[in-house]
Amino acid sequence: MVPPFQATLRRRRIKVALNKRGYSFMRRQLLYGFVISVTSLFCCALASTGRDAKASIDAILGKFPGYHLLTLKERDSDTSAYILQHFPKASTSVVHADFDGDGHLDYAVLLKNDKSKETKLFVLLCSEDASCRNVYELDVTAYSDLVYLRPVKKVAAVSQTEAVGSKGASQANLKSAGIQVVYFEKGKVVLYWDKRLKKIKEVQAED
Repeated sequence: MVPPFQATLRRRRIKVALNKRGYSFMRRQLLYGFVISVTSLFCCALASTGRDAKASIDAILGKFPGYHLLTLKERDSDTSAYILQHFPKASTSVVHADFDGDGHLDYAVLLKNDKSKETKLFVLLCSEDASCRNVYELDVTAYSDLVYLRPVKKVAAVSQTEAVGSKGASQANLKSAGIQVVYFEKGKVVLYWDKRLKKIKEVQAED
């Protein structure tokens, strides 16, 4: 027969062990729930960002009735293959960045007319209330099957190529994001916002 004090001690040990197991189980459940919550919030944020980006692009397109974003299929086969290889997940007809350094994201878009081959590059600066104004327009119809866009970081220094007799600046140190307009295997031009002149300027860039 087990002495009373030993039986009591055994019951206490069992109770402590059960409490520890219960605490460990509860801790795992709480941690699991926390992970699920964070993952759900992250996924919702990504989905919301995607919806906001699409809504913003739709709003920009609404300013240019009769035009659509230049598609991959509308480029020639070599240009399309290069884009798919190097920028498979990027939109090469849109640059969404802060061009004028005011803290609000702006747009550069390549748009093609729905009924003709007319293709144009537009640069729009956007304000805090999400209203955007067109500050630059370039007809790229002759190169619509070759042209695509890439963002340029604001820390980049861009030099003018000697071969091109452009009236643009010979060198520019970008103080905000810029836009690289690439004409596949033909040349590159970097567009940037000049705060002093309050306009978009061009620099013919080296390949």
